[in-house]
Amino acid sequence: MKASSLKPLVLAILSAAMEMLDGTVIAMHGPLVRVQVGDKTLVVASRRRLNWEGGTPPAARLVVGDSVTLEMRGEDGVIGAVHARRNCLLRKAPSKNRAQILAANVDQALLVFAAREPVPKPGLLDRFLVACRLAGIDAVITINKADQGIEEVEQWLPAYAHLDNRVLMVSARSGWGLGVVKRMLVDRTTLFCGPSGAGKSSLLNAVYPGFRLKVGELSESTGKGKHTTSAAELMPLPYGGFVVDTPGLKEFGVWEATREELEEAFPEIASRAGECRFPDCRHDQEPDCAVLAAVEAGDIADHRFKSYLRILEEALES
Repeated sequence: MKASSLKPLVLAILSAAMEMLDGTVIAMHGPLVRVQVGDKTLVVASRRRLNWEGGTPPAARLVVGDSVTLEMRGEDGVIGAVHARRNCLLRKAPSKNRAQILAANVDQALLVFAAREPVPKPGLLDRFLVACRLAGIDAVITINKADQGIEEVEQWLPAYAHLDNRVLMVSARSGWGLGVVKRMLVDRTTLFCGPSGAGKSSLLNAVYPGFRLKVGELSESTGKGKHTTSAAELMPLPYGGFVVDTPGLKEFGVWEATREELEEAFPEIASRAGECRFPDCRHDQEPDCAVLAAVEAGDIADHRFKSYLRILEEALES
């Protein structure tokens, strides 16, 4: 048989031996990727040049939550294609002018902050909320360690009561509010994110002890949390759904937002922007600004307005 006639036969044999499987990326381990395929977990490699369905996205790197196609030959496999993402939570990479993805294809995000220690920062919460709004991800403000007292958050939390974000008070230690959290997680992919020390891992362990996540403590010298989660990981729940545990974040830069998008991310500002004298009003020092008037009247919380101005300034500089 001629060599030219053997080539189609060899290709047919190789093609028949290869199995195509769809799965979800649940963890990254350097050059290797852990993928959930049905009830099985496979550890595979990834092609250097991936086929991105729908075009190459910003920050074109595999992340947890990505839906992928595997090319399997026996026990060995490689990721060849990545399906189009429904959404992805982006932030500006620290000290670098590029996008960093925390996770892809999530249904909701629980933004976990401590009620007292480490001291919750509403400015950081606002940045998380903006990023979720830009990504089209439902955000749930989750105040953990509520058993330690809520005096600290009572000063600014009421400003969020009139927004379209749910607010939960929970305690991983006492179990307060955990039933509500568990019901929210069923059959959904939920991202847990927030600052270090807020108790994300403790909360996840309380929701499902089978996770057995390492729990950190607060630094006695700084009062800040210590990182216990080193990389994002997607974990299946026994009653359906997935949760994504992420490392604690001390800073959060909003990635590529226009002035119009930022206004929409602050509903209390967006609802009054149409009443301003100038259609392109930045709500900074322009005359007859309805937003500034609302701030002065106390109808818009001062800390929320300052968050808007800071994020807007950063967006215009980038």
